[in-house]
Amino acid sequence: MPWLRAIGSRIPFKPLKEAFNSSAYILGYGTKAVENARKGGHDSNLMATIMAEAEKGEAHVDDMDVKTESTSLIFAGSGTTANTMTFLSWAVVSRPQLRTSLEEEVAKLEDNFTDADLEQLPLLNAIINETLRLYCAVPGSLPRVVPEGGATLDGHFVPPGTTVSTQAYTMHRDENLWPNAHV
Repeated sequence: MPWLRAIGSRIPFKPLKEAFNSSAYILGYGTKAVENARKGGHDSNLMATIMAEAEKGEAHVDDMDVKTESTSLIFAGSGTTANTMTFLSWAVVSRPQLRTSLEEEVAKLEDNFTDADLEQLPLLNAIINETLRLYCAVPGSLPRVVPEGGATLDGHFVPPGTTVSTQAYTMHRDENLWPNAHV
Protein backbone atom coordinates (compact mmCIF):
# COMPACT_ATOMS: atom_id res chain seq x y z
CA MET A 1 0.00 0.00 0.00
CA PRO A 2 2.33 2.72 -1.25
CA TRP A 3 -0.26 5.42 -0.62
CA LEU A 4 -0.13 4.65 3.12
CA ARG A 5 3.64 5.14 3.12
CA ALA A 6 3.26 8.40 1.22
CA ILE A 7 0.75 9.72 3.76
CA GLY A 8 2.48 8.28 6.84
CA SER A 9 5.87 9.71 5.91
CA ARG A 10 4.37 13.22 6.00
CA ILE A 11 2.75 13.02 9.41
CA PRO A 12 4.50 15.58 11.63
CA PHE A 13 5.10 13.09 14.47
CA LYS A 14 8.74 11.98 14.58
CA PRO A 15 8.27 8.27 15.54
CA LEU A 16 5.69 7.76 12.78
CA LYS A 17 7.74 9.70 10.28
CA GLU A 18 10.78 7.55 11.07
CA ALA A 19 8.76 4.33 10.82
CA PHE A 20 7.34 5.24 7.42
CA ASN A 21 10.75 6.42 6.19
CA SER A 22 12.68 3.42 7.53
CA SER A 23 13.96 2.45 4.07
CA ALA A 24 15.50 5.90 3.67
CA TYR A 25 17.18 5.59 7.07
CA ILE A 26 18.59 2.18 6.24
CA LEU A 27 19.75 3.44 2.82
CA GLY A 28 21.51 6.20 4.76
CA TYR A 29 23.43 3.54 6.68
CA GLY A 30 24.27 1.92 3.34
CA THR A 31 25.54 5.26 2.08
CA LYS A 32 27.74 5.57 5.15
CA ALA A 33 29.10 2.04 4.57
CA VAL A 34 30.04 2.96 0.99
CA GLU A 35 31.70 6.21 2.11
CA ASN A 36 33.68 4.40 4.82
CA ALA A 37 34.70 1.67 2.39
CA ARG A 38 35.84 4.18 -0.26
CA LYS A 39 38.00 6.18 2.14
CA GLY A 40 39.21 3.32 4.37
CA GLY A 41 40.91 1.06 1.84
CA HIS A 42 40.12 -2.50 0.85
CA ASP A 43 40.68 -4.07 4.26
CA SER A 44 38.48 -1.74 6.31
CA ASN A 45 35.09 -3.51 6.24
CA LEU A 46 32.85 -5.98 4.43
CA MET A 47 31.66 -3.37 1.92
CA ALA A 48 35.25 -2.47 1.05
CA THR A 49 36.05 -6.12 0.43
CA ILE A 50 32.97 -6.63 -1.75
CA MET A 51 33.71 -3.49 -3.75
CA ALA A 52 37.38 -4.39 -4.22
CA GLU A 53 36.45 -7.87 -5.43
CA ALA A 54 33.80 -6.55 -7.83
CA GLU A 55 36.13 -3.88 -9.21
CA LYS A 56 39.01 -6.16 -10.16
CA GLY A 57 40.30 -5.34 -13.60
CA GLU A 58 38.41 -2.68 -15.54
CA ALA A 59 35.06 -3.15 -13.79
CA HIS A 60 33.46 -0.49 -11.62
CA VAL A 61 30.73 -0.93 -9.04
CA ASP A 62 27.96 1.64 -8.96
CA ASP A 63 27.65 3.18 -5.49
CA MET A 64 23.85 2.78 -5.55
CA ASP A 65 24.26 -0.97 -6.14
CA VAL A 66 26.55 -1.19 -3.11
CA LYS A 67 24.17 0.95 -1.01
CA THR A 68 21.26 -1.29 -1.97
CA GLU A 69 23.24 -4.44 -1.23
CA SER A 70 24.37 -3.08 2.13
CA THR A 71 20.74 -2.24 2.93
CA SER A 72 19.82 -5.87 2.25
CA LEU A 73 22.67 -7.07 4.48
CA ILE A 74 21.58 -4.71 7.27
CA PHE A 75 17.97 -5.93 7.11
CA ALA A 76 18.94 -9.60 6.80
CA GLY A 77 21.58 -9.46 9.51
CA SER A 78 19.63 -7.48 12.08
CA GLY A 79 16.46 -9.57 12.04
CA THR A 80 18.17 -12.94 12.15
CA THR A 81 20.60 -11.79 14.82
CA ALA A 82 17.80 -10.35 16.96
CA ASN A 83 15.75 -13.55 16.64
CA THR A 84 18.71 -15.76 17.49
CA MET A 85 19.68 -13.64 20.51
CA THR A 86 16.08 -13.69 21.75
CA PHE A 87 15.96 -17.49 21.57
CA LEU A 88 19.41 -17.80 23.15
CA SER A 89 18.42 -15.54 26.05
CA TRP A 90 15.17 -17.45 26.58
CA ALA A 91 16.95 -20.82 26.45
CA VAL A 92 19.43 -19.71 29.11
CA VAL A 93 17.14 -17.85 31.51
CA SER A 94 14.50 -20.59 31.39
CA ARG A 95 17.09 -23.01 32.82
CA PRO A 96 18.40 -21.54 36.10
CA GLN A 97 21.23 -24.08 36.53
CA LEU A 98 22.42 -23.48 32.96
CA ARG A 99 22.32 -19.73 33.56
CA THR A 100 24.38 -20.07 36.74
CA SER A 101 26.93 -22.30 35.03
CA LEU A 102 27.25 -19.89 32.11
CA GLU A 103 27.68 -16.92 34.45
CA GLU A 104 30.43 -18.78 36.32
CA GLU A 105 32.23 -19.65 33.08
CA VAL A 106 32.05 -16.10 31.70
CA ALA A 107 33.09 -14.57 35.06
CA LYS A 108 36.48 -16.28 34.70
CA LEU A 109 37.34 -14.11 31.68
CA GLU A 110 39.95 -11.36 32.07
CA ASP A 111 38.70 -7.79 31.63
CA ASN A 112 40.43 -7.42 28.26
CA PHE A 113 39.20 -10.71 26.75
CA THR A 114 39.27 -11.32 23.00
CA ASP A 115 37.21 -13.32 20.53
CA ALA A 116 39.83 -16.08 20.83
CA ASP A 117 39.16 -16.21 24.59
CA LEU A 118 35.43 -16.57 23.98
CA GLU A 119 36.08 -19.43 21.56
CA GLN A 120 37.71 -21.34 24.43
CA LEU A 121 34.56 -21.31 26.59
CA PRO A 122 32.94 -24.74 26.09
CA LEU A 123 29.57 -24.02 27.69
CA LEU A 124 29.10 -20.67 25.94
CA ASN A 125 29.93 -22.23 22.59
CA ALA A 126 27.67 -25.23 23.24
CA ILE A 127 24.80 -22.85 24.07
CA ILE A 128 25.41 -20.85 20.89
CA ASN A 129 25.59 -23.99 18.74
CA GLU A 130 22.49 -25.52 20.31
CA THR A 131 20.58 -22.26 19.89
CA LEU A 132 21.52 -22.20 16.22
CA ARG A 133 20.50 -25.85 15.88
CA LEU A 134 17.13 -25.63 17.63
CA TYR A 135 16.09 -22.07 16.88
CA CYS A 136 17.64 -21.39 13.49
CA ALA A 137 16.60 -17.92 12.33
CA VAL A 138 16.29 -19.12 8.72
CA PRO A 139 14.99 -22.70 8.96
CA GLY A 140 14.14 -23.02 5.27
CA SER A 141 15.62 -25.23 2.64
CA LEU A 142 19.31 -25.56 1.91
CA PRO A 143 19.37 -26.30 -1.84
CA ARG A 144 22.42 -27.88 -3.48
CA VAL A 145 23.05 -29.01 -7.04
CA VAL A 146 24.15 -32.62 -7.51
CA PRO A 147 27.69 -32.64 -9.01
CA GLU A 148 28.80 -34.36 -12.22
CA GLY A 149 28.41 -38.11 -12.01
CA GLY A 150 25.31 -37.86 -9.85
CA ALA A 151 24.94 -39.05 -6.28
CA THR A 152 23.25 -41.82 -4.38
CA LEU A 153 21.28 -40.47 -1.44
CA ASP A 154 19.68 -42.95 0.94
CA GLY A 155 19.77 -45.64 -1.75
CA HIS A 156 18.29 -43.44 -4.50
CA PHE A 157 20.35 -42.30 -7.50
CA VAL A 158 20.02 -38.58 -8.20
CA PRO A 159 21.22 -37.41 -11.63
CA PRO A 160 23.83 -34.64 -11.99
CA GLY A 161 22.47 -31.11 -12.17
CA THR A 162 19.43 -31.96 -10.04
CA THR A 163 18.67 -29.55 -7.23
CA VAL A 164 18.24 -31.37 -3.95
CA SER A 165 17.31 -29.83 -0.67
CA THR A 166 16.72 -30.44 2.97
CA GLN A 167 15.76 -27.92 5.54
CA ALA A 168 17.31 -27.24 8.88
CA TYR A 169 14.24 -27.54 11.11
CA THR A 170 13.61 -31.22 10.37
CA MET A 171 17.25 -32.21 10.06
CA HIS A 172 18.13 -30.56 13.39
CA ARG A 173 15.35 -32.48 15.15
CA ASP A 174 16.14 -35.89 13.69
CA GLU A 175 16.60 -38.32 16.60
CA ASN A 176 18.92 -40.42 14.39
CA LEU A 177 21.34 -37.49 14.25
CA TRP A 178 20.74 -35.85 17.63
CA PRO A 179 19.91 -37.93 20.70
CA ASN A 180 17.22 -36.02 22.64
CA ALA A 181 16.94 -33.74 19.63
CA HIS A 182 14.28 -31.51 21.16
CA VAL A 183 16.25 -30.87 24.35
